[in-house]
Amino acid sequence: MKTIAVLTDCSTDSAHATRLAFHMARKIKANLLLFSFCGNVIPTPIPVAAQDSEPEPESRLATFGRSMGREHAGRSFAGAYQPKVSLDEQNTDIVDIMTALLDREDICMIVTGTAGAADPVPFLLGDTCKRIIDWAAVPVMVVPPTTQLRNFEKIAFATHLHEEDINSIRHLGHLMDSYAAELMIAHLNCDPLNAAVRQAEEALNRDLYKKLNCGGVYFRSIPDTSTVKDWAWLSANKKTDLLVVVQTPHEQFGRFFKRGQNESVSYHLNLPVMVMPKLP
Repeated sequence: MKTIAVLTDCSTDSAHATRLAFHMARKIKANLLLFSFCGNVIPTPIPVAAQDSEPEPESRLATFGRSMGREHAGRSFAGAYQPKVSLDEQNTDIVDIMTALLDREDICMIVTGTAGAADPVPFLLGDTCKRIIDWAAVPVMVVPPTTQLRNFEKIAFATHLHEEDINSIRHLGHLMDSYAAELMIAHLNCDPLNAAVRQAEEALNRDLYKKLNCGGVYFRSIPDTSTVKDWAWLSANKKTDLLVVVQTPHEQFGRFFKRGQNESVSYHLNLPVMVMPKLP
């Protein structure tokens, strides 16, 4: 069975990301594996004589996982699938965590919070998240505390018109089916008059219909010629619930996510972001 890995520091904001992970695990029929990202594990007491021994204290991660499991069960309908929750309390350093995840074939996604930031962009562009994304062989989802706990109705995939994008889009099929969500393939076109760009857009649009065996997928070419960049295109017609991008070089990745960082922008990024590994 598939497993979603959750990196948590057991904080309130981290709990919100864990709630979304529970919600997704129920929808796609997966289990959960919790990591204590900050190493918040209570040390094992030094053994003493049997008559003087006390019960070993429960770690923060164990308490957190049990509490989140009870909360999720209380939100669920009777008979609904309940994800099995397991803990990894040994690996608390990011290198050790990512190494452990690479050794497991059942991991299908990594979920993390934003270290308390309402806007996921600072965390996405920070060194910690960059390391997670660079190491990951599965999608990484960054969940801000402003995320609404509801079914995904609209997913937006931001394409750079790379040939392999069609393979990444295909991998979203199971998530789409689980949520019965629509998928908007959006290209932010900085040069609408460029014939080569239009040709690449048309080629991707054809591939969506010829190579994908699923409905609810459509392509949008969005003019992006203004000097002031923003995220308003995500709320056009219908509000986007999840933004998906493919891993790109750090400079290009940073340019894309800094588009809303100016004083005149009123629409800021406040939804979960999934970064997919680049596929061959």
